[in-house]
Amino acid sequence: MVEMTLDLIKRSKAEGLVYRYIERNRSVSSTMEGPERILERARDGLGIVVIKDGRKAVVSLANPSEEDIKNGVKKALDLAKFMEPDDGNVVSDEKDYEEITGLYDESVEKVDLADLKEMSLSMVDEARKFDERVKFVRSASVGISVVEEVVGTTKGVLKRVKFSEASASIMCSAVDQSGGSMGYKMKGGRNLKELSPLEVARLAAKSAVEGLGAEVEKTGIYDIVFDPDAIAMIVFYAYIPFSGENIYKRASFLKPEDIGKKLFSENLTLMNDPRDPEKLGSIPFDSEGTNTRKFAIVENGVLKSFLHNLYSARKLNMKPTGNAFVRSFKSSPGISPVNLHLVANSKREEIISSVDKGIYVENVMGVHTSDPVSGRFSIQISGKLIENGEFVKPIRGMALSGTLSELLSAIEMVADDYNHYGPVSGSTVLVRGMSVGGK
Repeated sequence: MVEMTLDLIKRSKAEGLVYRYIERNRSVSSTMEGPERILERARDGLGIVVIKDGRKAVVSLANPSEEDIKNGVKKALDLAKFMEPDDGNVVSDEKDYEEITGLYDESVEKVDLADLKEMSLSMVDEARKFDERVKFVRSASVGISVVEEVVGTTKGVLKRVKFSEASASIMCSAVDQSGGSMGYKMKGGRNLKELSPLEVARLAAKSAVEGLGAEVEKTGIYDIVFDPDAIAMIVFYAYIPFSGENIYKRASFLKPEDIGKKLFSENLTLMNDPRDPEKLGSIPFDSEGTNTRKFAIVENGVLKSFLHNLYSARKLNMKPTGNAFVRSFKSSPGISPVNLHLVANSKREEIISSVDKGIYVENVMGVHTSDPVSGRFSIQISGKLIENGEFVKPIRGMALSGTLSELLSAIEMVADDYNHYGPVSGSTVLVRGMSVGGK
């Protein structure tokens, strides 16, 4: 299918990129009333990118026949005529690639909806029996997916990959005379054996119960300890200013000439790691056919690289980094990290014990509102107060404000207790002396 499409594009004396994305997934979500959502879905389609005289157009086709593909290529060529020419529109000629073993676990293929239903309902029961104060389970979800991707270009690139993923997540509420508290946990892996869905349920219930009686603390300067889930969410949005496209468009507080400068804490090394099979999201090449590689974006506080697709790399006269990805055949390749994480230099226990006065942040809200141009953010946080290296009491409704540059410059310790989510990974992180608004 991909080869045929590429041949049609070449016959039209155009250049092109074709990606076939095949996805099969099953999932079940349950509440205390029983299964709420049962899903089994299979999707197969093509993304076609045609470049003619520097003019680019994109077309997507679901379950295409041979005739559909011919019409799709023709449509893309017709659309390209109306586009502005751009010398940044190129395709990959990187033909060779090294496969990564261990990305696919065939055991997920044997998991049916009945198995997922049983696991989902067991998570509900596990959360409820953890503590009598756990009164509600809003969603306990278990799912598996298998993805196959084939990427080819008119310059001889043809690459294939197959990978599996499994996930378990749950949100529950605890209630007592002081009010209510939410707990949420999620874990991903290559198969369900890695997840321990019941442990995920217990952790969510524990978080909900420990949040009961939370109060707003006084405004002040606190050391901030982010738990793995919280820092993962921040890192996911923090990558945006490091995107080559945003750098080229001047939509970031960073500039091309910042490469090689020490801008952040010497304790910060920010790594893009797409080739570790034990981490979700790992893949040998991106959706443009560029090979992926492990590299530091920031190393010991020094800005080393941006995340690039072919377009941004060409525009900034830099090398592509293999960070252009699609999430289905309907989307165009966009810049995204893979297993982006802060490199560890400590242990979780050492971090907690080193804090005299601080806040352990378990939940964050509003990260998506951060401004990539200025780097400014203001997020709501909840978690626990830390005094003399000990958790003292739950806190809620406080506001952490500042800039991304300030946050990255104040990082002191990073633990190795990683949770992997695909685009990003998170671990316990200590940031010294941040301004927190309260009462």
